[in-house]
Amino acid sequence: MLPLRDDVPGRSRPFAVGAILAINTIVFACCVSQDASEAASWLDRWGLVPRVFLASLDGAAQIAWITPFTAIFLHGGLLHLAGNALYLWIFGRAIEDLLGWQRFLVFYVACGLAAGLVHVASAPTSFLPTIGASGAISGLLGAYAVSYPTGRLRLLWPPVRVPAIGFLFLWIALQVMSGVASWGDPSTGVAWWAHVGGFVAGVGLARSMWVRRPTRARHRI
Repeated sequence: MLPLRDDVPGRSRPFAVGAILAINTIVFACCVSQDASEAASWLDRWGLVPRVFLASLDGAAQIAWITPFTAIFLHGGLLHLAGNALYLWIFGRAIEDLLGWQRFLVFYVACGLAAGLVHVASAPTSFLPTIGASGAISGLLGAYAVSYPTGRLRLLWPPVRVPAIGFLFLWIALQVMSGVASWGDPSTGVAWWAHVGGFVAGVGLARSMWVRRPTRARHRI
């Protein structure tokens, strides 16, 4: 399922969402402008590698402690970037409207960090670098679920309108089932439990960070 837009009217311009989209795009362009070996080294250095991150807590790898943050802005391919950008644009605008751009940035990073730490806890011995904004964006989905339970989404595929809460419930259920199915097998290449961790963080943080209440959905999409 691929969402196209929602029916929640905005009251402010999404400056923080736009800034994050720009940063992600610039970082991706810098990465792909390098040759293959340099790009791989870049991702290994700044991606979140659970085993190396845990070692950094004992001082064995002094730079790795920052990788739960830097990994949020890295992407492994154009489709990876485009998919995250689409979800960020659809769900992020509504959440930034509730939080304001300053709190939105704090919220986004907090969800990304929570997602990264859950991933480390789920695969502590993995040497595979984890990259992408999916954990932080999962937090936006969790926040949307508790903030706009009556919202609706128009899907690009299949081309139908669906209740947002149903879409998000199915989405998180798929993440949990995929995480259980791939438990102990990091070779899948998808940090399913990071998605779950980010979603739960978003649910828990959203209401406490509101600066104004949600608007009523239009139901005309």
